[in-house]
Amino acid sequence: MLRIFTLVLLLSGCAAPYDYAEDTDFSRFTTVALAPTADKSSLDGARIAEAAVDALPARGLTLTEPEQASLWLNFGLSEEVRWYSAAPRMLRPARYSGHYWPGYHYWDDWDEPRARPQRLIRLVLWLENPSTGKMVWRSRHGGSFPGESTKGAERSRIIEQQVTELLDNYPPRP
Repeated sequence: MLRIFTLVLLLSGCAAPYDYAEDTDFSRFTTVALAPTADKSSLDGARIAEAAVDALPARGLTLTEPEQASLWLNFGLSEEVRWYSAAPRMLRPARYSGHYWPGYHYWDDWDEPRARPQRLIRLVLWLENPSTGKMVWRSRHGGSFPGESTKGAERSRIIEQQVTELLDNYPPRP
């Protein structure tokens, strides 16, 4: 029983956070198109657009031209900086810093806290109502977007997986 609880707890942490407009009736939206402002010319933009076009029909939306679409899908990358800190390095052998006073030795690094920034880039998808220009649904992936060291087919696979996970939240469950 504990194993099942642990598995459920771990899997619930994998879900991508999303938000939506509560006053919107999502059953009336049947067609979708990539937003005219979406960046489809860059390599990653083309990968995201292709993955979205492949995944949208499974969500009950028919692909069409932007002029006839009841929803526009847009995407972007959000950047955030997180600070990670580590405990003092008391268990690591310290270096003698060279300072000496009679009866007192100064060991550097003893109490020095370690903090470093980490830049996270996350994929964000949102749907807008073209007639009003308002966003009706938004989802941000919990994992980091592939870094510069990930290239080619592996990068495309990760982007496709992230887009699919984000679109799994559409239509929203109240």
